[in-house]
Order: sequence, then structure tokens, then C-alpha cells
Amino acid sequence: MPTLLSIPAELRNQIYTYLLSPYNNREPLEDGSYIYEFFQSLVIFRINRQIYLESRKIFHQLNTFVKISTPWQQAKYHVALDGQVDILDDTFRAERFRLHTLSVQINAVYPSPEAMEDPQAMFSSVTMPYLNSHLILNIGLQDPYISSSPFPIPGEPHVSKQKQSQLLQPFGQIKDLREFHINGNITVYPSIRKALKTEMEIPLDPPEKCLERGTELKDLGNEALMAGKYTEAIKLYNKAFHAIHIIINARTRRVYGDPFFDKIIRTPGPFKDQHAGQARIILRVRLVANTILAYLKLQDYDMALLTGMRTIRLMRASIGLDEDNGALDAAMEALSGFIASGEMGKIYFRTAMAYKALNRRMEAYKLLSVASVYLPNDKTIKQELEASTAKRA
Repeated sequence: MPTLLSIPAELRNQIYTYLLSPYNNREPLEDGSYIYEFFQSLVIFRINRQIYLESRKIFHQLNTFVKISTPWQQAKYHVALDGQVDILDDTFRAERFRLHTLSVQINAVYPSPEAMEDPQAMFSSVTMPYLNSHLILNIGLQDPYISSSPFPIPGEPHVSKQKQSQLLQPFGQIKDLREFHINGNITVYPSIRKALKTEMEIPLDPPEKCLERGTELKDLGNEALMAGKYTEAIKLYNKAFHAIHIIINARTRRVYGDPFFDKIIRTPGPFKDQHAGQARIILRVRLVANTILAYLKLQDYDMALLTGMRTIRLMRASIGLDEDNGALDAAMEALSGFIASGEMGKIYFRTAMAYKALNRRMEAYKLLSVASVYLPNDKTIKQELEASTAKRA
């Protein structure tokens, strides 16, 4: 019977790849994130030295580890939940881990004792839009083969240019840091360092530019929707969300930058003299309504429900209603004077149509009742509500 070492090296590498791929060592969670567990697969490291050295090379080709340290214990929750980054380990073992390629260390320069005695000064210094000016970011690049692994490979530390770019370029989105340093035993390619520095110096687009770009992408999505390109339309709507700092990833949504949009736009353009936050809400609600329609066209009723109910639950919670059941009286649930009431009515109606397609008539009826309050003159909603009422009778 052949053994692992008796078969050709190319076949062994295929076996290592299958065993050590991150995609084969993770389990999905309900929120769209993953939990990773390599314990069973890494047993292969313990067979003998040759197999360890061969499989280790494949392991590091497939998996790149980043070690993050901050002075705030709660930061791990922001990384995992807000940043949608899957964390392998946040226990004492993480501190001892040495096989990472990138280390990220964040430190803060705190206000002086005099400033701490002044509540106004203290709170202004930690308001989110100004947080970065108090932060020091140290990034370390290292070659895990040479730096700290058992049986190190001799030679100059090296991380490929492509991987350096993949690891470092995202930091270009971070602006206005107090200090920023790159160190480690790796020489960063000058072109990558220059590109990163240039990107960090480019200021974020102001709210009006974000809204204009989001509107452009929404309009492109509408064109795709009208042309029957429903999947393309959804992608464009997601890009429009991204333009206004809302990240849609599979079944999750993350909303960022509310303080960033809390201003009146004074520059000339389509949003002049409007409150950026309100303009963002209107665009956001329109995008949700159109995304639901695209999912209905695709007959993906599960995603239509998820997209619609996510917003409906948010609206219910904002007025103190039960997120899942809403109000007994539809008029109590519909927000009188809401700045995007027409689009909100479409969200209720289209979500009701998803419930109807799944033969969940009670839920459909409740949403249709609210939709009719938002859009009292809509004939289609009236017809659907009458039909739903007749079936209930």
C-alpha cells in the first residue's frame, strides 16, 4: 500500500492544499461571517519533519495571518462585528503567535490631564470624526518562514510584491493619523510605499460627492433593472450603498459614518442647502426598495424578505414598536411625514409580495395594510389588499 511520501510530490501538494485551504477549515455563521478551526487539519504537521516542511509551505501560501493589538479590550468586537473580519484567536495564545506576516499595532495619544478636567474638551477630542488624529499606527511586515517558525528556512526575508500590496494598500483608506510607521524584517517595495503614502494623503470625498456618486450608481442600477439585468442591478445598488458608507456583504449590512453626514451641504450641486443625513436616508430607502424589486424579479424571495424586513424592523424599532410584529393598527406603524414615505410604502408593498409568493398570507396582509397608509392612492396596493382581505375572510 502506498504511503503519503511514496506518491509524487505534485500529488502530495494537492493533498496539502485540500487539507489546509481556509475554505475547507471554516463554518459559516448566521450573520455571514465564518469561524475558522484548523486543529484537525494541522495534525499533518506532526507526522514527520519532511511532511511538516512540505505542508507548511503550502499552508503559508494559502493562509496569511495578521496580528492586531490595541490598548482597548473592546476593539476586538469592533474588528469582528463592524469590520467584518473573522478572528482566529483573541486569547493569550494570540500574544504568543509568531507565524503572522503582518502585525498591526494601534496606540493612542490621550488628552492632557488639564484637558481631561474639561468635559467639553475631552468629549470633542474623542468624537469619531477626529479620532484618527490621536492614533499612532505601526505596521510590521515579516517573513514567517525566517522570523519565528521552527526549522526556519535560511535566506533573506521576503514577502512577494503582490502580497505586500494586498496587505498594505487597504491602509490607504485611513486618513489623518497622528503617526504612521512601517517596520519589520521585510523591505517594502518603494513603489508600494509611495502608493500607500499618496493614497493616505488623498482626503475622503465630502458628503455631497458621496451622495452624487451613490445617486449615479443607483440610476445605473435602475437602467439595468429596466433592461432585465437583475443581478447586475443588485450589484450596482450595493455599490451605491458603498458610496454612502453602507456596506452590504451577503446577508449582512453595516452602516458607517452617521456623524460624517450630519451637516448642511453648502457647495453648488444637486444637494446644495440639503441636510446630508436626510438626503442619505432618502437615497438609502430608494436603494432598498429597488433592491427588493430586483430580488422579486429573480424570484429570490428569501433575499427579498431579508432586505425588506431589515429596513422595516429598523423603522419599527425607531418608534418603539416590536420589530417582528409591528403595530396592530397600520396607521400607527406608518410614519406620518417621513421624508421618504413613498419609497417606504414600496418597501412594505414589495416585501408583502415576497411573503405572498411564499404563501405567508398573514404577514403579507399586515405589510399591505401599512403600505396602503403610505401610498393611499396606489391602485395596485389597493387591489392586493382587497384580495388579501377576501382570502382572510
